[in-house]
Amino acid sequence: MSERGSMVPLVGALAFTGLVIIALAADTALLAATYREVAFAADVGAEAGAAILDHDAAYDGSILLDHQAARETAARAALNARDRPARTVFASATDDRICVDVTQPHGTRFLGAIGVAPVTITVTACAEPRAG
Repeated sequence: MSERGSMVPLVGALAFTGLVIIALAADTALLAATYREVAFAADVGAEAGAAILDHDAAYDGSILLDHQAARETAARAALNARDRPARTVFASATDDRICVDVTQPHGTRFLGAIGVAPVTITVTACAEPRAG
């Protein structure tokens, strides 16, 4: 009985498994990088929005946000921080706090070939204006 070529299926399976593991590691690293990028954009937006104060209240000694201007500034800053075309931003403000939700899709670059679906990353950051 001839055993020629009996290792070919095993080597092929090991090579495929190795490539899938490398692709998983690469896609995981890219996902983590995208998450950091989205978190950075949310932080930038929240901090920019927290800097927009209601000047009339400031004369009374209060530190309050200008709601509309703070939301607009926060959204603009979050969209411009390492700008990405599919990024969306929602900002909400109260008198003493602004929160920014940044959403960005992340496509799987390597694992998409074997059916792994893209994910959407959403990060929320909040900031409060402070004196000092």
